Amino acid sequence: MGQGLISDDVINQIRDRVDIAEIVGQHVALTRAGQNLKGLCPFHQEKSPSFTVSSSRQIFHCFGCGAGGNVYTFLMKLTGAAFPEIVRDLGRKVGVDVPESSGGYSNEVRAQLGRLERLNAAAGAWYRRMLVEGAAGAQARVYLESRGIQLNTSEQFKIGFAPPEWDGLTKAMLKEGFVAADLVAAGLSLPRDQGSAPKTGASGHYDRFRSRVMFPIVDLRKRIVAFGGRIVGEGTPKYLNSPETPLFKKGHTLFALEAARDAAGQQQTLIIVEGYFDAVALHQAGIRHVAATLGTALTPEHIAVIRRFASNVVLLFDPDQAGVRAALRTLDLFVNSGLSVKVVSLPEGEDPDTYVRKYGAEGFTALHQTAPSLLDFAVEHSLRTAEAGTVEDRIRAVDAVLRILQKSAHPIEREERIRLVAERLGLSQQRLIDRYPTLAAQEQRRPEREAKVPSPAGPSKLKGNPEERDLVHLLVQGSLSAEDLGKLSPEAFSVPAYRRLIHCAMQHLGQDGRVSVRDLLDALIHDEECGTLISELSMLEQHYDDVPAHIAGCLETLERRGRERTMGALIQELKAAERERREDDVHRLNRLINDMRIRKAGVAPVALTSAVKE
Repeated sequence: MGQGLISDDVINQIRDRVDIAEIVGQHVALTRAGQNLKGLCPFHQEKSPSFTVSSSRQIFHCFGCGAGGNVYTFLMKLTGAAFPEIVRDLGRKVGVDVPESSGGYSNEVRAQLGRLERLNAAAGAWYRRMLVEGAAGAQARVYLESRGIQLNTSEQFKIGFAPPEWDGLTKAMLKEGFVAADLVAAGLSLPRDQGSAPKTGASGHYDRFRSRVMFPIVDLRKRIVAFGGRIVGEGTPKYLNSPETPLFKKGHTLFALEAARDAAGQQQTLIIVEGYFDAVALHQAGIRHVAATLGTALTPEHIAVIRRFASNVVLLFDPDQAGVRAALRTLDLFVNSGLSVKVVSLPEGEDPDTYVRKYGAEGFTALHQTAPSLLDFAVEHSLRTAEAGTVEDRIRAVDAVLRILQKSAHPIEREERIRLVAERLGLSQQRLIDRYPTLAAQEQRRPEREAKVPSPAGPSKLKGNPEERDLVHLLVQGSLSAEDLGKLSPEAFSVPAYRRLIHCAMQHLGQDGRVSVRDLLDALIHDEECGTLISELSMLEQHYDDVPAHIAGCLETLERRGRERTMGALIQELKAAERERREDDVHRLNRLINDMRIRKAGVAPVALTSAVKE
């Protein structure tokens, strides 16, 4: 049986029907590189693409962090979902039925996740009906019209309405067969003792969202995982989001990313805004590579998600001081991330929603094209503070600018910006450079305010001598003939993972006596010892002038080294026998050593006892 008690036949059938390049391409911007595809790794930060996908072998490997595997491995690592869940999702896409099974999550947890998915879908449909059909939704329809949201846009984003009654959704969902505990777990209902809800009603719960335009929050697997609601009329808070649930993590999720990812991948750019209406309005204007934060600051997890789809980011925050501070807070996240980041500043009093309605997509594009980089935006903000303030303000601002520039890993970039800052403030460029060491020391003494994101494990780093590395590489590439394999012995290799790889290869030979590479990959891709190794060897592009001659040379070298190891061991044993005066063993070992030397071409037999003693 396969992983999670799903049969190998089902697992293989699904895997054979999907193309890993297509699946990965939905999450990572890939470009053609010879026979393979390359992109920025979604599992660690890098500036140059080292993440490689092979359509012919149906595997991926990152030469930066060492992550590798097949389509199942990729989706498990990307989404955090268990193996059976990934298999079922892919099975639904390609029309293969997967029987319910245990494995991954416990049965109880997985059953709850399934119930919450169905509940959120049902709640989203109910909110939608309340908007388009219910009399109570008239006020919300008028409000959406006042915000310029068209009917087709409302349908695209499945915008809904939560009526003002205390337990409208709760009663509707209970009537559909859901239970109160799941409504609470999904963040849709609250127990009555947690608020001032009226005592009437048999459910003992009331709705979290009331009198609100509702925005379903959809994850990259197209599941509704949460909701955001904007109050209609008077009331606080203006915006309310679902709490975190087993399905929903705010710091990992961006609104409308699922709708934006294709356009973001095509344009290699993702625009980040702060609000639901900002994202929806830009999509409606034809600017579809847009996603929104969920009332929280950007997180390292957000950056990791963004890098799957785009290499350029545009921050489009409100032009007030809060928006400026929000943009500045992202500097540490984006610096040296491999992403090119710009900041669009809107005119005073405008937000993305109102601006695009006034000036259209063309007006926004013009702003985007002239926008400064995030680094320049931060420097300019500090310089304006310096020019307008006291001498003390200028000193603090200069230090702030230098701290910003210190974050850049590019010395030429730093030098050019220091020159511009010096000219702007009328200071000596050398004085600014001299200030660097002091600030660096201060930064080192500054206590850590936030836990750092753990760095990913490094690449496997192929071990052993060149002959061993080349032979296992050529074996995984399918280049060894049946005759070559006959000369291959696992014991001849010094690296345990190589020995295991070769031993497994010998168990996956085809009728022609050559290794069945696909079967070998399937057998080892999830192997704890060899999984990363075999994905790396499969993707490694290494040129050999004459492959058969190189294989013959490597095999000959391994055989010679094996003889040398055997000879060395016999000589050591002979020395011990001589010291202990075991005459029979001395004669026997001498014969063995002489025989080995006779078999070595051009070497005559000799008496070894005295030679060994020397």
